[in-house]
Amino acid sequence: MLQDYDRHGRVWSLETATGLLTPGSGRCHGFVHLTDASRRGDAPVAAALYAEGGDTTTLWLQYGPRWWDCSSVAVRQASEPDGNRLFTVFGARGPELELRYPAPDPGPFDATYDWIDTVADDFFLWAAERLADDAEDARRALTEHFGAGFLPA
Repeated sequence: MLQDYDRHGRVWSLETATGLLTPGSGRCHGFVHLTDASRRGDAPVAAALYAEGGDTTTLWLQYGPRWWDCSSVAVRQASEPDGNRLFTVFGARGPELELRYPAPDPGPFDATYDWIDTVADDFFLWAAERLADDAEDARRALTEHFGAGFLPA
């Protein structure tokens, strides 16, 4: 079970082999974000960061039917000059996923909009920060938290 990153009252069950979601309920073991593929006419793709239960030591990153053990990949998110974002998963042989997407639209000008809001609006930025190379203790804490499960907000 995963909590929807963008709609916090919604819970999904993720079929890890296919990346398909069905409505769910119960304790959550991570977060999922449905990408906005509508501009191309495609179905949304599930992107998730999760652990698989209380005795796990593995944090997983999944995009559609592809998934990675977070201890064996590096993840980066960058802002490009044209305003788009680039989320990249690097494996042993180089980039395994490169995802370009438009920066989230913060809406009308809001003087209080800050970095915390930016992270809250962008699942991929949040995931990249959680998986940064210098965040080993944070990854371990997140794995323990997700493994134990949490009630959806």
